[in-house]
Amino acid sequence: MASEPTIAILGRPNVGKSTLFNRLVGKRHSIVSEEEGVTRDRIYSKIEWLNKKYNLIDTGGYIPKSRDVISKQVTFQSEIAREEAHLILFVVDGRDEITSSDRLLADAIIKSNKPAILVINKIDDLKNEDLTYNFYELGFSEHVSLSAQSGRQVGLLLDKIESLMPGKIDSATYDDLINFSIVGMPNVGKSSLMNYILDDEKSIVTDIAGTTRDSIDSYIKYFKKDIRIIDTAGLRRRSKVDDSIEFYSNLRTFKVIDECDVSAVLIDVSKGFDSQDKNIIRYIIDKGKGLLVVINKWDLVDDKETNTMRDLKDDIRYDYSDLQHYPIQFVSIKNNFRVGEILKTALEIYDRRCAKITTSKLNNALRDIVAHYPPPSTKGKEIKLNYIAQVSTSPPLLAIFSNHPDLISESYKRYIENQIRVAFDFHGVPIRISFRKK
Repeated sequence: MASEPTIAILGRPNVGKSTLFNRLVGKRHSIVSEEEGVTRDRIYSKIEWLNKKYNLIDTGGYIPKSRDVISKQVTFQSEIAREEAHLILFVVDGRDEITSSDRLLADAIIKSNKPAILVINKIDDLKNEDLTYNFYELGFSEHVSLSAQSGRQVGLLLDKIESLMPGKIDSATYDDLINFSIVGMPNVGKSSLMNYILDDEKSIVTDIAGTTRDSIDSYIKYFKKDIRIIDTAGLRRRSKVDDSIEFYSNLRTFKVIDECDVSAVLIDVSKGFDSQDKNIIRYIIDKGKGLLVVINKWDLVDDKETNTMRDLKDDIRYDYSDLQHYPIQFVSIKNNFRVGEILKTALEIYDRRCAKITTSKLNNALRDIVAHYPPPSTKGKEIKLNYIAQVSTSPPLLAIFSNHPDLISESYKRYIENQIRVAFDFHGVPIRISFRKK
């Protein structure tokens, strides 16, 4: 991903891995809760200590030999993180006895022959230091007792990391990232899409709705462009958000939309296009982000005819007229049907969102638009559109100067916007037009 070395935080559930991750990152990136198993995917961030930068990975709780489908996937994610890492922080609960899961994971880490530090967590003060001696039998030469909650001796851990970690790692670096988010209701195929694009089991995929709870970042190079892809937790209706963990997951998903350039909204074709899908789409458009609507699970549609896709598109756009300006694609991630078109379309939308149109081209287009349909007079006053200029990009903001901007009707403003969209191919991009006094 980058030239900085990678640190993975491993351990069984509820030993304080995410609390330590947040302490090292310096903000609440991973969700922290008393409930076991909150972190399920690998969560990535960056930290800096003594002018050195590191990639940090938080993982789900390691549960070997579990029969639970999600626990198996969480363990699998932990094993992938262990392989990616240049240094491993093995976290144990200093107030508990050593468990069989602790022993199995300790053996696996030692056999990896990678630098590792045993982090004995929840040692809140000096009088509890005696509790740490029991963990020495796990066989780690480097160990630190600390409290991730209070920050006690976290600086000592960072010093040990600095002394054990190699210098910069040779790998590709990414500049001028395109931020592409994958959002939608639970269990519509977001993580499957991300794994397909990455060709890597990075996000946990199961048939259980709500598996992904944090936002997951990955970085790829596609046609010489550097892309950050973010898989997010499924967004359910507010009334269905029944616990604080899911509430904060939803907040983080909206924050990801705020930070992205283009967002793909996945919809399960078997469930249809409902009000929550509209809410997500409206939020993306209101924030000025590029938008691509992806109808997944096309393999589940039995009675396919020549015009089935076109008819369904027409139905969606009739139900939600704003989508006439945004691409709608039908895919089956399971069957690899048209999935490769998603990233290509997202990059085309990104380029349109960043487009800078010359003032002369804009004014030539405006003259033709007005000549075809002049603004109707209002209150006996003739309205003139004198001049247009692009003020900014991402999203495009255009200023049109008029003698009576306050008298221009909403329907005529929509006409101008639609004509400019067609003239300059703003398909997939929200545009802003400000009508101003000459």
